[in-house]
Amino acid sequence: DVYKRQVKDPELIIVGAGPGGIAAAVEATRAGVSVKILDENPKPGGRIYGQLNDGFKLVHPGFLGPDYEKGKALLAEFDALGEKVDYLHDALVFATFENRIMAFHQAGKGERLAYNKLILATGAYDRPVPFPGWTLPGVLTAGGAQTLVKLQRVLPGKNILFAGSGPLQLVVASQVLDGGGTVEAILEAGDIHNWLKLLKGFSRNWGLLTDGLKYIRAIRKAGVPLLRKHIILEARGDDQVEEAVIAEVDNEWRAIKGTRRILKVDTICLGYGLVPSVELTRLVGCRHRYAPDLGGWVPARNEDMETSVAGVFAVGDGAGVAGSAMAMFEGRIAGISTAESLGYISPEEARKRKKPFLNDVKKMGRLRDALDRISYPRPGLFELANDDTVICRCEELTLGDIRSAIGKGTIEMNELKRMTRMGMGRCQGRMCAPAVQEIIARQTQTPAAEIRYLNQRPPTKPVPIHVLESLPGEFKIRHGW
Repeated sequence: DVYKRQVKDPELIIVGAGPGGIAAAVEATRAGVSVKILDENPKPGGRIYGQLNDGFKLVHPGFLGPDYEKGKALLAEFDALGEKVDYLHDALVFATFENRIMAFHQAGKGERLAYNKLILATGAYDRPVPFPGWTLPGVLTAGGAQTLVKLQRVLPGKNILFAGSGPLQLVVASQVLDGGGTVEAILEAGDIHNWLKLLKGFSRNWGLLTDGLKYIRAIRKAGVPLLRKHIILEARGDDQVEEAVIAEVDNEWRAIKGTRRILKVDTICLGYGLVPSVELTRLVGCRHRYAPDLGGWVPARNEDMETSVAGVFAVGDGAGVAGSAMAMFEGRIAGISTAESLGYISPEEARKRKKPFLNDVKKMGRLRDALDRISYPRPGLFELANDDTVICRCEELTLGDIRSAIGKGTIEMNELKRMTRMGMGRCQGRMCAPAVQEIIARQTQTPAAEIRYLNQRPPTKPVPIHVLESLPGEFKIRHGW
């Protein structure tokens, strides 16, 4: 049986080599577990701890911010494992099947693997926010801008506007300034309503507060306006962004009458939080719950980071957006739990090893709760689009098209997909589904948690046809490929 687990197959497969995946690999390997990591990036580290591409040299470490030093320590732990960990870079996992089989491709060739235990550290992607003009060249996400500046040393534009909520845009704006770029303004949609609760959240995380204040000082020193309780309403231009319409907002992020004004910019970086990448946890069959404070749909987990599917763990932003520090703590817990389940360490030893990281998770959770109350997306953000605004970029469907289909009686996303082709494009719903869920909820007065999300099918990301062709013949026959 070609699907029977072979001796060469690892005991643990980790998908993703960001902070969560690396931390899990460190703890599991130290306990004696055989580990293989599949990472779609060229180097370990993920978005936050990502290393410079070949050909680039870091002259001023401060340019990459405090996270760079934290990442160096974790990557050093990982490097110390040497050949004990089988690390595959540029390896994209695009499917999982019954009998604990997964498919991935590397260097243009499709491969399949059997796994015993699985840790998914798939990360998250920038939340798409449709508004008039958001498809113009020059509009990009804060995460995309960070990749350009941090890893490729390319400025995203000449006169840049940052709009969003949360700390990421402060980080990227600081990096743009350090790289010689011009930031016209930073719009922060949220506002601090409970200073006491926020300070309590920072009470055992003073290092994070210090990092944040450094970014704010750098921004103010550069003379960049930091406008709280402001959002972007519209991007204007012919062939690219030329100006942005902004406004002050109320507590629900709805524009306050008489506060609109126009900024001359050529680039708009949006940072309204992240959406967990749950494609693989869905394919594996994990139960999910709707947690808007964590980015949307997330896999349900126990204290050991194990999902509803035995032997499958989920950590990091792919299991709920909470930042790189939380991802590391969760990864270490999952790595230790895996070693315990495989019999490498006793329950008593596992509890001892996990205890400090479980405490860290609780401390970080209090801070995340306080920050989420500031940056949690409000209703006004989902009311910016008009009927002519494109919602599904792949299929060029407008808000009017979506509303018309909903008006015919559907409140189910998969039915909407069949009616309009929404989510059938290259992004497979990543760019439109979060927004469509909110559109359905508002038009039908249905709680978002009660709206069934799009069914997940392989491949989870675009895969060249020759990759599918290169998979073993028996595998393709078994799965109808």
